[in-house]
Amino acid sequence: MIDYREQPDKAAPFREEYLSGFDKIIAARRIQMQKIRAEKRKDIFLDAEKHRKDFRNMLGWPLTEYDPSVIPPVVIECLAVKDEVEISRCSFEVLEGLKLTGLLFKKRDGKKRPMVIVQHGGAGTPELISRVYGDTYNYNDMLVRVLAYDVHAFAPQLLLWDSDKFGAPHDRRDIDARLKSVGSSVTAVEVYGIRKILDYFQSCDYVSKFGMVGLSYGGFYTLFTAAIDTRIRSALSACFFNDRETYAWPDWVWQDSCGRFLDAEVAALVYPRPLFIEVAQSDPTFVIESAKREYERLKSLCPADWCPAFHVFEGAHEFNKEDTFLEKAMAALQ
Repeated sequence: MIDYREQPDKAAPFREEYLSGFDKIIAARRIQMQKIRAEKRKDIFLDAEKHRKDFRNMLGWPLTEYDPSVIPPVVIECLAVKDEVEISRCSFEVLEGLKLTGLLFKKRDGKKRPMVIVQHGGAGTPELISRVYGDTYNYNDMLVRVLAYDVHAFAPQLLLWDSDKFGAPHDRRDIDARLKSVGSSVTAVEVYGIRKILDYFQSCDYVSKFGMVGLSYGGFYTLFTAAIDTRIRSALSACFFNDRETYAWPDWVWQDSCGRFLDAEVAALVYPRPLFIEVAQSDPTFVIESAKREYERLKSLCPADWCPAFHVFEGAHEFNKEDTFLEKAMAALQ
């Protein structure tokens, strides 16, 4: 029989010491991983395909089994025709049993032109960013502004919508954890899905090349997809690029990712294609100073003939109201 008693606060210092120990061992391990990452990335600009394969392997299945020759089945429903644009809802079966849906904005004159993937962020939908629901909020008419250039646009629906507003309750991080238990990740599945959508549009006679633009989580997917798929000829990542040690969100980290690919290394895989990175001066979500530090680290890695363009604009967590980089990103597709 146990006859010893004490107040809960007596053992509290030991719990606090144990807790602080985690910070210490993570900090020490990060220093080790920085050295490992520096060694592994030495030839990233000389042998990008090797590193791209490592990146796909880190993110997981199904990127490891991607076959560009398999065009996904698609169901297309025309929703409206307005002026020179036909608006359709497209549903792609990117994996057996998994259908990725989005809105297609296709110019109707028959001219072959670039297709731009316009990616919403957290709590977003294709309908929200394209004025279907009216106000586009912090997207600042992102899709409509992209479409104003001589391009088609496609906006995929990723696992990021606000369940309270749009239904279909879900827990993205729980799904990500379950996917990681089977050698995958929500990022791997969704980047794979975007790649399969590119496979389909590449087979269409009205598409010439590809670009991608995204805000926040959309900026994340823009950066990662452009790093993996070289068919994306120009990319604009807004309000995402930062220090992943500062923002180690569960769905933004993978086994040993600190020792292989942080944002600077991912951006390096876009070489030699144009990459435009925008961050907001007054962003309440991501601290601007850590984004600047990560960009300085990226610059230190880049060869003399290439470096992603970086712009800090006056604004909050939003798509830049000025076409400062958007115009350049679209011009790179022409």
